[in-house]
Amino acid sequence: MSAADLFDRSSSSWFPFSHSHHATHGRHRGHFASVAPIKWVLLLCSSIALLSSSYLAWVSLTSSSVAGCSGGLFNCDHVLHSRWATVMSVPVSIPAILTHASILGLLLIRPMPLRWERYRWPMISFAALTAGLAALWFVGLQVFLLEHLCPYCLVAHTAGLIAAAAVLWRRPLRKSTLMKVGGASAASVALLIALQISTPAPDTFEVIQYDSPPAAIPADSSLPADSTTTPDDDSMLFEAPLSSTQSAAPKSNANLTGVSLALGLFNPSMLMAGQVDQAAAGSATPKQPERRTASILGGLKLDTRQWPLIGKPDAELVFVELFDYTCPHCQRTHAALSQAKARYGDRLAVIVLPVPLNRACNPTVRQTGAAHAESCELARLAISVWVVDPTAFPKFHDYMFESKPNYAAALQRASQMVDAEKLRETMSGSIPSDYIAKHVALYKRAGEGAIPKLMFPTSTTVGEVASADRLVQLISQHLERSSR
Repeated sequence: MSAADLFDRSSSSWFPFSHSHHATHGRHRGHFASVAPIKWVLLLCSSIALLSSSYLAWVSLTSSSVAGCSGGLFNCDHVLHSRWATVMSVPVSIPAILTHASILGLLLIRPMPLRWERYRWPMISFAALTAGLAALWFVGLQVFLLEHLCPYCLVAHTAGLIAAAAVLWRRPLRKSTLMKVGGASAASVALLIALQISTPAPDTFEVIQYDSPPAAIPADSSLPADSTTTPDDDSMLFEAPLSSTQSAAPKSNANLTGVSLALGLFNPSMLMAGQVDQAAAGSATPKQPERRTASILGGLKLDTRQWPLIGKPDAELVFVELFDYTCPHCQRTHAALSQAKARYGDRLAVIVLPVPLNRACNPTVRQTGAAHAESCELARLAISVWVVDPTAFPKFHDYMFESKPNYAAALQRASQMVDAEKLRETMSGSIPSDYIAKHVALYKRAGEGAIPKLMFPTSTTVGEVASADRLVQLISQHLERSSR
């Protein structure tokens, strides 16, 4: 029997007042006859929503990527990996499947026994209104909180909204009954929201543990691949590009010494005075600070004075972060990291190394998403700010994450925070690109893949850490204990 035959066979079997009840409530027949178009609207909407929700459930349960939705504003992976994509660890697409399957079942099922027939439309209306209210909640989350949209989700939500609107417009129930059903729907969606808010956000990261120092990971390409250096050996130091340019100041002093010798040929007293001044200057030269390094990947070391740093170079606790300014997961991790940093104070410092998710400067990226179109330029700009004025870098770093500017706005802000001329000179040189190349090399050694990466002495956390409390636990477990 076709659906059309079932719809037309007996209109009395589709309404809460059927069979003998029609004699008593004959005055309502004209009203209920107008409800017939709702059946087709609900059938179409629930079928579409069921197909879309089933696909999303399959994606969530198999940890697959959503087809054709991976960049820019429309980013399904970002939405489906957020804490709002589940309720009590169950993908929200599962309740959606049950809701729309119930509507279809109640629409297509053969006539029920009389004692159940009166509940058909109240149950259909409850499911449709619940789907509509839930759609408002999830669309609001995507627009105002996640700031990314999932087209497949929007298809299901739109279908739910249309189904709810059809029920409210045609009113297949008495007004008093519809109000009760609507109240029950609102209560069920309120319970869903309460469960999502009260449930702690699930961990969205993976911890990779290194049981032994990576003997096959030399600090520099000049070392042989089978190097057997130990973590305490300076040969495991991962050198920064800027370290080779720090000899400029001694060269300047050497030139001054040459000038003094030349003048001394004409005036020996000047030479004697110069020698005395030089000796005094040599004796007054401050002692070089003790090298402080952050250990990662089971033994590789980074000097805190050679890399962009948030915190003090001589901090007690130091770890390394690989990130992209245009990465939403990195942005939320930064917010948690800022809170954790406030708890530790000067005890904690973080070496922050931008790794752009853009193939133009990161060959490990296969395809550049629209959201990361300017990530190379933003990373070079941030590094240049650090080179020009390390003290201004932390504020600029926070600005990049909190304001999420495009390159033009970021450049304008940077020019206001540091010397604009020096900034242009630095950006026109090779240092920013050299640093990014080093960051990408470190990213490769860490296994590439997802970011952010928080790199501790013997472990690496891969993925978003959105909770400050959880991040403090990770620092305590993987950094504080290893430093004792």
